[in-house]
This record gives sequence, C-alpha cells and structure tokens, in this order.
Amino acid sequence: MTNVQSPPPAASATTGRFAEPRGAMFALAGLAILAAGHAGAQEIEPNDFIALPAGTNLALGYYIYGDDTQYSFANGPTYKAESGQQINVAVARYVYYTEIGGLPAGFELYQAFGAASGGQIGGEKLNNTFGAQNVSLGAFIWPYADQKDGQYLVAVAWLYPPTGTYDSHSLVNLGDNRWRGDMQIGWEQSIGSHFSYDLGGDTMFYGDNNNGFPSGQRLTQTPTYRVQSFVNWRWTPTLQTSFGYEGFFGGVQSLNAVRNGNKTEEQRLRATASYFITPALQVLLEFNHDVAAVGGFKQDFGATIRVLYAF
Repeated sequence: MTNVQSPPPAASATTGRFAEPRGAMFALAGLAILAAGHAGAQEIEPNDFIALPAGTNLALGYYIYGDDTQYSFANGPTYKAESGQQINVAVARYVYYTEIGGLPAGFELYQAFGAASGGQIGGEKLNNTFGAQNVSLGAFIWPYADQKDGQYLVAVAWLYPPTGTYDSHSLVNLGDNRWRGDMQIGWEQSIGSHFSYDLGGDTMFYGDNNNGFPSGQRLTQTPTYRVQSFVNWRWTPTLQTSFGYEGFFGGVQSLNAVRNGNKTEEQRLRATASYFITPALQVLLEFNHDVAAVGGFKQDFGATIRVLYAF
C-alpha cells in the first residue's frame, strides 16, 4: 500500500461517496507510504510473541523490497497498464526485555528509511522520494506466559509521532504529518517439539493531517484493522520454515470530508525461512505476494531480509 497525494476525485454532492475520477491524476493523500504494506513495526515475523528473559537486548536490521504493479481505487477503477512503483527500505530496530509487576514486558524502537521510485498510475508519473518513515515507539507486556507449554499472550501498544519526511507539495511522502497509534494482541502456541503457530490482531488509529496535498487540505482516515498468522515447522534446533497470512481492512481516507478512493484493504501471503548461525545470531528471509488489494497499490512481489542479534 502506498500514499501519494492529490486532489480528491469527483464525488456525489448528496452522499459524499467516491465517484470515478475523470483521469489518472486524482485522489491519493497523506497516509504513510510504508506504514501499511511495506514496513510496519506491528508486522510480525514467526515467534515474535515469545517472551525472552529480562535483561535481553535485541538489535535487528531489515532490508525490505516491494514491487507494486497496479493501483485500484475503492469503488472505482483499477489501473494495470503503466502503473506501479518500486519500494526499497532499510530498518533499524532495538528491543529490550524486562519485567513489570512480575510479568514479562519490554520496550522497543523502530525506524525505517527508504525510497519509492518509478511510480506511475495509468501513465501519470509520481515523484520519487527518499527519507524517513515516522519513528515507532512500542511497549509490550505478557499477561500470560507459559514457557513449559510454549503458550504466550502479549499486548502491545505503539505510538507514531509525526517525525517522518513530509512535503505537502509532493504527491508521494514517506512520513504522513500526523500522529498515529496502534493496539495489538498476539498469541504464540507450540505443539510438540516441531510445530508452532502465531496469531495477531491490531487496530491502527489516525490523527488528522491538516496540511494535505494540495493547498493544505484536511486528511482524515478511519481505523485500519489487521489480522496476521503464521504456521511454523522447526526442522532442526536452528532451522525453521513458516507460511503466513496478513490482511488489512478499513482505513478509508477522506480529503475535506470527501472520500478520495484510498483505503487499507490488502490480502497478502507470506513464506519465511530462518536460521540461527550461532545461538545469538539469526538470519531470516521472507517472500510475499498480494492476492488482492483495494484502495491502493497491489504488491506483486515482496522480499525481506532480517538479521537479529541477541545480547
């Protein structure tokens, strides 16, 4: 999913609902270009919900690639020809585990930097952009953690201050000039010595962007709901493969109270393999593909490389 910014399309004067735009330079506005689909702190990888011992630190680095190949408006047309963009993102992440009131807990910091290039929709060129996404500040706690049976229930809260790169005169931005918050619940379950699964659900809440493109329009957005899951098979103590699903729903955008055709509706399939080089150093490789997307770009191919170091 990406964010570009431009004037709202035609809309019904009586209902305010989206109507088909008269051309391909239209209604995309202010959502963080990377937040929903390409680099989000609340996007999980296998076994992310396991509680680690208090005092553990994790340093993680990611490279994320996305190849978007078409754009679809909510309740409007889909542009396949001469449409798409390339996403390249690097992420630095730090996680610290502690205890609060005798319960496992922790804090984390997530910062993505990247570029969107080669963008176009229906032959209309979009500007290239490079910079930082909003910083992500997270806190988490496990109300229930049973290491013996491999069962973990975690609650996570995220805050995204408007620190990212943003230019109200640009169609495409990495930052989104607004506050966001997210609440997430996760469950991890091991069954035997080889099989486990992860389930997660979260809700993203958006503040207003009062300087949307063009001319300082007011961008608003309804909450985005996301579900995630992985099934995991550990072949050896160091090697694991996983298959997963990620779905986004809601997130309808409006400019000055008129729907602009953007929303966060996306269905993605994911496959990962992870390997511990040493007990403290892990590498993970993921490939993913959107099977459906409405109200934004559809990612035809995505890849992630993650390096994790525990100390």
